[in-house]
Amino acid sequence: MARPENLCNQSLLEAGERTLERTIGEPGDVKTQFVTREGTYRLLTLSEYSRPNRVGYQPQGQTPPQVRVSLVSLPDQAGERICFNYGRELYVYIYKGIKKAADLSKPLEKKVYKGTNPTCHDFNTSSAQSDSVSLLIGFSTGQIQLIDPIKKELSKLFNEERFIDKTRVTCLRWVPGSKSLFLAAHASGHFYVYNEELPCGSAAPHYQPFKAGEGFSVNTCKTKSTRNPLFRWLLGTGAAINELAFSPNGSQLAVVSQDGLLRIFQYDTMELLGHARSYFGGLLCVAWSCDGKLIAVGGEDDLVTVYSMEQKRVVARAQGHRSWVSAVAFDWFLEAESCYRLGSVGHDTQICLWELPEDNLVPPRPRVKRRPDPLQLVGTPACPRLDECPNLEPLVCKKIAHERLTALVFRPDSIITVCQDGYIYTWARPTT
Repeated sequence: MARPENLCNQSLLEAGERTLERTIGEPGDVKTQFVTREGTYRLLTLSEYSRPNRVGYQPQGQTPPQVRVSLVSLPDQAGERICFNYGRELYVYIYKGIKKAADLSKPLEKKVYKGTNPTCHDFNTSSAQSDSVSLLIGFSTGQIQLIDPIKKELSKLFNEERFIDKTRVTCLRWVPGSKSLFLAAHASGHFYVYNEELPCGSAAPHYQPFKAGEGFSVNTCKTKSTRNPLFRWLLGTGAAINELAFSPNGSQLAVVSQDGLLRIFQYDTMELLGHARSYFGGLLCVAWSCDGKLIAVGGEDDLVTVYSMEQKRVVARAQGHRSWVSAVAFDWFLEAESCYRLGSVGHDTQICLWELPEDNLVPPRPRVKRRPDPLQLVGTPACPRLDECPNLEPLVCKKIAHERLTALVFRPDSIITVCQDGYIYTWARPTT
């Protein structure tokens, strides 16, 4: 069992000093291993995934989209597939994990797009078969593509003429348990519910109100026959939605946006269950604990913030990053008594690991009355001041790349981190 006094034990912060085996353009103290109480995590250079020719992407007058990663396990021991975007390109490979070296010469799918960049993607785990899997791809110009990288027979386009939304697709999520429904979030502050079996209209949709609540509204299309989108959600005043995440049981939906707000909805009834906000700036990423009790968010305040669904308030903040936090994740596979393990990566090129003992989930400290805050939520349970809730120190905080880190995935035998230079790193867990 991890105790609060061990959260920043210096002996746990020691890490290996071995240099990277491949050449990198810039000098720097980049770690290839780090130590926690359960042992040493090691970077497996043979398990790196990247573009086959490893030539850097040269953007022309614009910043390329963040490199994202999606994984799916196929049934009947058919293995795993990994997808990632880089610049105008998208790749799908057989993912071999820590057991075998990556074979970059044989992508299952390689796509190079003209006039648009892939920005996000998601595999449908509910409909995946040993010889077929549905993969959604969102683009910087607003369109959405559906492909099957195994059969290579299926290819559909949604919002092709951009009648539904002209802004960047920021996040795609299949609805858990559904073979056909998915959500598409946009920089416009809208997210839409699609059915991949239905067509889109040949003109801009006309909407009618369906439901409204505090800071959000839901509309449906006004059409004679059912078409996409089934629903259009608008959050707040139109700040970009940055990420969506369904709870482990699929019943609740957490949404973070550029207005700095986390909103949690009961998905089927469209009820707002709770909210929190960043200390300042936008929120960029969101993740659920495996029991669905906690939500972690990160963003432009350089903090990781933990929200309790049971207590409907922020219960901890984690300070350790020196720049924006781009991805957070709970480690669902680490067995620890009365303790949550949380990870984050950021634009500071660092990975941080945190532990949140249940002992830390204490009632908020009593607050003295202050003048009304112009930001409204600061000093409330939705956004406590830094001296009003537990502050976590990192268990591990290590520089592991020269470019900003953009994604983090915990797996049973490894951790996957993704770098903006197009590398997907696999870190083997300690051997027992």
